[in-house]
Amino acid sequence: MSDNKDDKPYFLKDGTLVIPFSCPDHSYKYWKKEGKKLSEILTEMDTDKETWKKFTTDHHPDEAKETAESGESKG
Repeated sequence: MSDNKDDKPYFLKDGTLVIPFSCPDHSYKYWKKEGKKLSEILTEMDTDKETWKKFTTDHHPDEAKETAESGESKG
C-alpha cells in the first residue's frame, strides 16, 4: 500500500466516509467482492459509536466488550 495518507479511508469534517478511488488496497472497497465488511473498516478506523451508527447496524466493538464484561460480573 502506498505511504500516501490520502490512499486510505478517512472522514471529512462533516462525517462523510471517504474511500479514495486511488486506494490500492481493494480490501477497503467494501462494495467489491474482495472487500472487507464495512464494520471491519470502521473498527480499523477506531470509529466512535455515534459515527458507527450512521454507517452500519452491526454492533460497535465497545458494545461487545461491555456485554462480555457485564456477563462476567453476573457469573
